[in-house]
Amino acid sequence: MNNVSNLKQQHELAVCQEFLSKYNFQHSCNYQLIRPGNANTLEPDCICSNNLSIELLGVYDNSCQAEKLWSDAQNKIVSSKANIKLCTLENLQNSIRIKLSKLNQGKYGGSSGKILLLCNLQSPLLQDHVVKNYVEEYISFRADGFFEKYFYEIWITWKSESNGSIKIQRLE
Repeated sequence: MNNVSNLKQQHELAVCQEFLSKYNFQHSCNYQLIRPGNANTLEPDCICSNNLSIELLGVYDNSCQAEKLWSDAQNKIVSSKANIKLCTLENLQNSIRIKLSKLNQGKYGGSSGKILLLCNLQSPLLQDHVVKNYVEEYISFRADGFFEKYFYEIWITWKSESNGSIKIQRLE
């Protein structure tokens, strides 16, 4: 495994572990992270106990932020011009739609259990009340019945501006 793949896998496992800790606390359950998923066998990103798996979706302010964060992690220099438009929540709906399309195309066929979609909001400028308003106004993809398959649940995580803790919230 190359350094970029290893770094990505470490990130995915850390995000999933943090989420499971909070999810277990909220729901009085005990899901455990077992191992990373195997993309070659169409498994989601993280395989957990009790027939649960997690597909992780990183949602950024814009493509420049994503490129900069991953380039910094790899000690590479980014030469692209910065885009200061912040679209994290606007990008979220489209990103979920893309993941649902992949689910319906069989991209996660290696899992027979429940698959959670975990949307990790990467914006350092998100405010808790903005996320709360978004969740209240969110329109579920299930409502229109467009797709044949849906994730068992869709969750978001973000870093709270009030105390720096990681927050989780169910979308659908």
